Amino acid sequence: MTLALLLVASVLLPAGAQATPDPPPGYAIFKVKASHGYELNVFAFASSDGEGSVALFASSPRAAAIYRTPATVTDQRIEADLGVLGQISVKRVRTGRTKSVRDSCRGDRRRRIEAIRYEGTIEFHGEEDFSEASATGAPFDWATYMAFACASEGGHPAGRQLPGARLDVHRLPEENELMLHATQDRPGARTEVSVQVDEVRGELEITRAIGLRTGPDALRFDPKLRTATLAPPAPFKGHASFRRNAPPAARWTGNLTVDLPGYSDYPLIGPRIHAELEHPRA
Repeated sequence: MTLALLLVASVLLPAGAQATPDPPPGYAIFKVKASHGYELNVFAFASSDGEGSVALFASSPRAAAIYRTPATVTDQRIEADLGVLGQISVKRVRTGRTKSVRDSCRGDRRRRIEAIRYEGTIEFHGEEDFSEASATGAPFDWATYMAFACASEGGHPAGRQLPGARLDVHRLPEENELMLHATQDRPGARTEVSVQVDEVRGELEITRAIGLRTGPDALRFDPKLRTATLAPPAPFKGHASFRRNAPPAARWTGNLTVDLPGYSDYPLIGPRIHAELEHPRA
């Protein structure tokens, strides 16, 4: 499962959706091919009080953008207008057929389910033309639903301290929220870098994320973790420096930016952006 897909369970699935192997009433998920190496997943669900929501999840192996908005969601129809970003207007169609699928909630045993389709208008227009999708129908995506409905919950306690470095950068929630992580388990090891940015525009919620695994030069640090320099390759540009003993305003400096889906040159340096450096744990 890609880094981008790991966002889905917390951002998209309604409360309680992971508790049952069968989709709850008013729940739909389907996907269509999008341009520039992306895939568009559409999630739609209605809460217990009848409030509907639709999320358009455009993802590639290294990046994702999620657009979530209130919508009309019933067992029979899904209606969501995202303005210039697109539109979902589909009806649920019973095909009269069944198909065999793997049920990961029951040890990957196979079971037969009714083949359901959603037909109508499926349109997506990503900002800055990062991706486009257009289709007139798609089947219920059982495999993706099961991947999250039957996923194990919770993590594991942090283990022993490793000799490398973990750089955590964040901005406290205001109009946008930023999270940047760069981790190298030991000096000279490969570096994992990820960025997630959350944004709210009226009723529209947007999450953008990228992740990559690159060489050791992306994160350089001294053994006592007093200083560090972050300079990952594209889609990042520039570099940033951490100095533990500098005044707070000068502790995290540079010109580092990142090209996120739909938002180029997103700044990762700023007056309200804070950085912390510590050893990672296994």
